[in-house]
Amino acid sequence: MRQRIAVTMPLIALTLFLFAGFVLENWLLGLTAFLLIPLSSILLSKHWVRRVHQSMPLIALILFLWLAFGLDMAHPGWLVFFLIPLSDIVFSRRIDARKLVTMVITIAYIALGLLIEGFWHPGWLMFLLIPIINSLFFPNRNQIFYMNKEDLKTRVKSFVYEDNDDEDIIL
Repeated sequence: MRQRIAVTMPLIALTLFLFAGFVLENWLLGLTAFLLIPLSSILLSKHWVRRVHQSMPLIALILFLWLAFGLDMAHPGWLVFFLIPLSDIVFSRRIDARKLVTMVITIAYIALGLLIEGFWHPGWLMFLLIPIINSLFFPNRNQIFYMNKEDLKTRVKSFVYEDNDDEDIIL
């Protein structure tokens, strides 16, 4: 059945395009129906959860284009791009402190933008808090500049004692 739907999706998209154009008189909305073709191959695969997670940037872009061109809602439509990090959190099934900071600031930004008139434009600056808070309170151990006393000792020891082949050479 999945195969049949995927094969007929171009005809379904064409039908939706013509319906939106002739009946609704909205040809731009009809053009967005053709975005169902790549979306159907993603959603109709066997491992659809993994495919959705891997294709979330494409899905968010398709949704945004549909909202922007089809329904003339580009301003609130850009919020669909928040689905990309949200899908990562849902797919990985764990929330660490760094992801929690990102979620809290994003939710606060959306809430303040909806509650306060004219907050959207200067309010985006609050996203700069994410790397500041994460760097100060939750440093990544894989960063170049992250080093505590024990790490420094183990790195020096591994550097000094790693190359034991030099002891075999007699001068």
